[in-house]
Amino acid sequence: FLVPINSIPLKVKLLCSLPAVLLTALFYMDQNISVRVVNNPDNKLKKGAAYNLDMVALGLITGVLSIFGLPWMCGATVQSMNHVRAMTDTKFNPETEESEIVGVVETRLTGFVIHGLIASSLLLLPYIRLVPIPVVSGVFLFLGRKLMSGNSFLQRVRDSFVESERLPEDHPIQTLGRKRMGIFTGIQVLCLGGLWTFKSNPSTAIFFPSVIGLLMAIRALVLPKVFSEYELVELGDPTPSKHLDDGYFD
Repeated sequence: FLVPINSIPLKVKLLCSLPAVLLTALFYMDQNISVRVVNNPDNKLKKGAAYNLDMVALGLITGVLSIFGLPWMCGATVQSMNHVRAMTDTKFNPETEESEIVGVVETRLTGFVIHGLIASSLLLLPYIRLVPIPVVSGVFLFLGRKLMSGNSFLQRVRDSFVESERLPEDHPIQTLGRKRMGIFTGIQVLCLGGLWTFKSNPSTAIFFPSVIGLLMAIRALVLPKVFSEYELVELGDPTPSKHLDDGYFD
């Protein structure tokens, strides 16, 4: 049941080190993105975050799975967000005419039940093979479309074509102006287009994690030179190291 690591030539091990580093970066970012999206203050979760503990657990699980040659696992952003939304209690705000989150039912029971059902699906493999691929693709398309609702980036793209009078007073267009919000959204569109192009090319797709890291560099080094911290806060992207709980900045 164990992978014969000692029988693998040293040259092959060294060649595998580069994709291993890239996969490590991908796991690190995918896991952190998932947990940070779930722990967004807008979700009003009561239980505290445990980012370091999550990474330790992920590292141990990945190590054990690697020894046995089993598939790796990490946080799944789309599934995690849909799980949170399924457990979310909302109410309609007549002033903003939008649904607001009241709270989230935080329980481990649903997680165990979901993975139990996934395990039981092994008994249904002869029938699952009969499901057409377009149907499976449609399920993922539905999950992705459902996750788009409430996405701040897509909301800014939509609001770029809305009259200012129809937007709330605290909207970035009202506080910063349509031009400044348009520049910020345009940068995001360019980054998204670059990611999509890079991932769509088979010869460059393996370096996709390093491009994700480049986005982090753009956020940390480039955007602060284009936008002030006040503008970043208004745009919903404050710098964690500068944004304090009392509302002031370093």
